[in-house]
Amino acid sequence: MPDMRKSFLVLVLLGLLAVTACGVGAKPIPTLSHDFTTSTPAANYPTAMPTFTPTPAALGSLENPIVIAMVNASPSAEQQTAFSDLASLLGGQLQMTVIGRFYSTYQELEFALLRQQVHFAWLQPVEYLLASQKGLATALLVSNHLGVTGYGVQFLGHSDSNFVPYFNVGTHSSTAEARVALAQLSGLRGCLTEDNSLVGYWVPLGYLNLNNIPTLEPVQTFSYSASIRALYIKGICSFAATYAIAADPRTSSEVITDLPEAIEKLPILWMSPPVIPNLNLSFSPQVDLTLQSRVSDFLRDHARSDAGKAQLSLALNYEVAALEPLPDSAYAPLRELLAASGVRLADLLTN
Repeated sequence: MPDMRKSFLVLVLLGLLAVTACGVGAKPIPTLSHDFTTSTPAANYPTAMPTFTPTPAALGSLENPIVIAMVNASPSAEQQTAFSDLASLLGGQLQMTVIGRFYSTYQELEFALLRQQVHFAWLQPVEYLLASQKGLATALLVSNHLGVTGYGVQFLGHSDSNFVPYFNVGTHSSTAEARVALAQLSGLRGCLTEDNSLVGYWVPLGYLNLNNIPTLEPVQTFSYSASIRALYIKGICSFAATYAIAADPRTSSEVITDLPEAIEKLPILWMSPPVIPNLNLSFSPQVDLTLQSRVSDFLRDHARSDAGKAQLSLALNYEVAALEPLPDSAYAPLRELLAASGVRLADLLTN
């Protein structure tokens, strides 16, 4: 009997020890809460490798050529060849790869500038105003065309209308400011070309609006010769506005043949300065100053030779007598005039 009691006590002690051991290792059941954080136990995930970003090829390399562009929906085979040859010649001088590219519309060219796919572009005045407005291009060079780098407008009157001409034929310059010379047109009707014309419509209106000279709704004639003819025969409009400086439409063959007295009968009342720069070469913001200078130096020197002039003229489909430096500030007067006219620049695109 004593041995059985001892065995029983041993069993009881072993049981108590087991319960105590379980109590020490037990964990309380967590209570739910709306404010808690969770953690993910460590796992043997593979170590992430660093992302590899390829270094872009240097500008001017075969993989990243310098692109010179312009807008022309249907360049001739001769123009395409001249444009490509000019790019290759420039590339040889720079010891870089240079290619020429035509775009069918300004919108396509602008998209390419935005994507930094074009580095230099030959731009017409409206194209440049749009591109520079968006910070996509800055003027570098301007073409000298017919001896001038820009053109303007002239206001014509009829000799029978007792207008006072504020223009000196001998010096080919105006003798008064626009606000003085054009004040005599107040309340009258003018002959302008059409409302998608920069120089034939909006720049003349800009001068009138900028100087607070009210006029009647203009007659749209759709050509400069038609404006001159309408003013000549009288009764349609009291004045006309045409392009000026680079040439005078009164002396064009389609006018002078039928109206030999056009110059005497239709005197210039006032002529503007050359506020509209010719075709320009602009660069995109990604082009550094060194490359700008090298391209400018080569093209200006190239335009000094007869062969260079001929190649540039054929490549650009525009007679080029020389290339000259052009700052963006040269467009300030034109911007002011167009702001006063209220025109939407995109409406003046010819493509």
